[in-house]
Formats: sequence, structure tokens, C-alpha cells
Amino acid sequence: MNSFDKEKLSLVDYFIKVEKYNVYKVKPRSNNNVYLYKVDNKQFQIIKIVDNFNSDPVRYKIDDEVILSLREYLTKKFQRAKLNVLSIVLIVNNSQQIRNDNGDVTLFVDNNNYQNKVAEFFPSLQQNDSGKEENLKNMSAEQILEDIKDPNSKLTKNLKQLSDKLSMNNLMVTWIFAMLLLAIPIIQIFFGNQLFQTKGLDADSVTLVYGGITRDLLVWSQQWWRLWTYPLFDSNIFLLILNIFILFNISRYNEAVLGRWKLALIIIIGVPLAGLFLSATMPNTIFSGSFVVLAILWGALFSYNFGKEDLASLVSNQRTIIVPIWLIILPLITSNFPLYLVVFSGFFIGSALGFLFEFKIKKINLSILYPIFILTAVLIIGIVLLSIHRYSPPLNAPVVNALIVYWNAGLTSKGTIQDMLLNYYHYPRNEWPPGLRTTGNFFSNLLNLFGNRK
Repeated sequence: MNSFDKEKLSLVDYFIKVEKYNVYKVKPRSNNNVYLYKVDNKQFQIIKIVDNFNSDPVRYKIDDEVILSLREYLTKKFQRAKLNVLSIVLIVNNSQQIRNDNGDVTLFVDNNNYQNKVAEFFPSLQQNDSGKEENLKNMSAEQILEDIKDPNSKLTKNLKQLSDKLSMNNLMVTWIFAMLLLAIPIIQIFFGNQLFQTKGLDADSVTLVYGGITRDLLVWSQQWWRLWTYPLFDSNIFLLILNIFILFNISRYNEAVLGRWKLALIIIIGVPLAGLFLSATMPNTIFSGSFVVLAILWGALFSYNFGKEDLASLVSNQRTIIVPIWLIILPLITSNFPLYLVVFSGFFIGSALGFLFEFKIKKINLSILYPIFILTAVLIIGIVLLSIHRYSPPLNAPVVNALIVYWNAGLTSKGTIQDMLLNYYHYPRNEWPPGLRTTGNFFSNLLNLFGNRK
């Protein structure tokens, strides 16, 4: 005799937990059928589940002694109650539906089609089953292996869908961003001296030449385009390759679970927001490299996965655990502790954007305040701090070096360099900050060199 224990338990669990039916327990011990009732249900007030029927379906009868007893019980307790019965008969290799004139329905189903057949009357059954299968944390290893072996299971289908999304051919944004991160360092290594004559310059000057970001060039030279270019260059080739490898790993999961365009928008919006905030809060620091993008993408993925237990969330959490570890240990290894501000700002900006893009308008609640607060705070802090013009900016020789390189390459004018120098030099000497007084000859010579505008 075929066993339908799994299917029977699944149906009983669904009707009790989701549809809120009650179990009718008054029956002989030899009767293994399950009887459920719910008087206020519009369609079927009684449900009978049978899993040991081996006769001809023609000989099957709905009204057994328990159904008659249940009808009598419900009629006495709920007067004028409509009492229709849905009888679900689990049987091997059979699928048919019999409707009686009085409204009763008998479904003959097997373990391959019972969900679809019952879902014709209770559509939420399939939705409930899908959620149940994807809740992998509550499944044993044996259950997961059993579902994976079944080509028709929801788990197998979802696993295939996730695998297709992670296919190298479907990662357009990830590939484009990875190639951009490689392009500028390659240009610098093989063609840098010919294009910009950066030989002999210090690392900070070279970083600014290739798109790095600092307050002076944003505010005093109005080079706002650096808000988008600063992640594209890293002077440390070893860290560059390692960061790209880790970034490719997390970016592909972002693109798979969030979607292509959401990933693109998170990068396009998140990178300048982080650059604005970092330049405002650490005005004397030069930033570059993809480390901030790692923090942004981890924040976005964390926000998407938070509170979820579906297949995509569980897999992406396990496969990208290296990212938060790397974000924590790199500042320790390099003793560059200001990188933690990069990590925290990138993470919160990314998580706010990820949350915002996943937010459902129909389910508006107080949680929407989180992304609004984070993004508003970042903008206000960045704009306010960058708008406060200091007495004069502190000496930043790499800024001047980068501008001179641009002038030599024909990308800027002498006037631009003179304006930058005057920001350092336009007050009387006795009013200069101490750091500038010791470099007066340096700036005097530069001003003489660039004193005539083009």
C-alpha cells in the first residue's frame, strides 16, 4: 500500500495553520482519515482527507459515519449552517474531480498533483508550500537532499533560477564595473608616463592625477566629477587585485538577488554620496580605491537579506561572508584606522539604498524612516561641512602637483592652478597659518610661474 504520510501531513498543516480549520476528533480509532471543520468558510465547511483508499473511485462515498456525526454536531451548534464537504482522497495514479448536486466535491489526487488540485479551491496552498520549501533553516539535511533530487520541487527550481542569475553571461553590471576598476590602473602602469609624466611623483599626487578625491579639488577647484572616479584607481596593485576578486564575488550576488538596474543605481548613487561624506568629514585626506564599493555592496546585500530565510538570501550570506571579514581586518593589517569610517559610511549608505529599492509602497511603515534618515544625514553633513570655507586650506602639495600634471597634459589652464594657489596664499604673510609660513618661498615661486593666465 502506498504511503501518503508526507502529503497528508502537509495538507493538515496547511488547513490548520493557514485556513484556520479545527480538527474533529470524535471518530473510531480504526479510522485514519482526518476530519476538519470551519463553519464560517464560504466554500467548504467540512474537509475530509483520506490516504488509505484502495478501491474503485466509483465506490467511494463522502458521507461515512464520522461525516454524519460531524454534520449533526455542527447543525446543533450552529443553526442554519451550510455544510458542504471537500473530500481529498490520496490515491495512486489517479486524478479526477467529482461534484455532487448538493455542492460536495471529491478530489482524487496523487502525490504529484495534490497541491495543484487543492489549490483550485485554496490558492494560497501553493504560496504557503513555496515559502515552506524555501525556509531552509527549518529543513534537515535529509529534507534538503530529498528536495534537490526531485526535479519538480520548488527548491530545485529556485536553485536553478539562482544558478542562471549567477551565470557569467548574466552579470553585465558586474563585468562592466570590474573592467573599469582594471582599466585605469592598467593605463597608469603601461601608459602613465607618456600621458601624464607622473614619474617621480609621490603616491598621493599620482592618486589625484588618476581621479582620487580630496576636499581641495572638490571645493576650491570645483572638480565634482571626482565623486564618481575615486574608486577607479588604487596605487597598490596587490590590494587592487584582491579587492576586485572580492568585489566581483559580492557584486554578482547583488546583481542576482537585487537585479541589474538596482545594482547599477546603488553604485551610481552610493559612490558619490560616500565620497561627499568622506571628503567633508576628513578634509585633509586623499581617498581612492574600490574598498568603499565593497562596503556599499555589502550594506545593500545585508539590507536585502535582513529577516529573510529564502534560498537566495541563505546562499548569498554564506558565499559573501568573506566581505565583512575583509572590511574589518584590512584596516588592522595596514594600520589605516580611518578606513573604518570608509567602511561604516559605505555600509550604511549601501544598506539605506538597498532597503529603499526593496521597499513596497503598499506596505509603508515606520521602517521607511531608516533610509530617509541615513541618506538625508549624509547629504546634510556633506553639504554643510563642504560649504564652510576655512580661513585658508592647509598645505596640500599633491593637489598642486596634480594640477600641474593636468596643465602639462593640456587638460587645465594656468588660471586654474593660480586660483588654487591663491586659496593657500591670498592672505598677508603675518596672517598665514603656521603651516604655510614655512613654505612661503615654495608658493612664491609657483605664483611667479603661473602668474600670467592663459
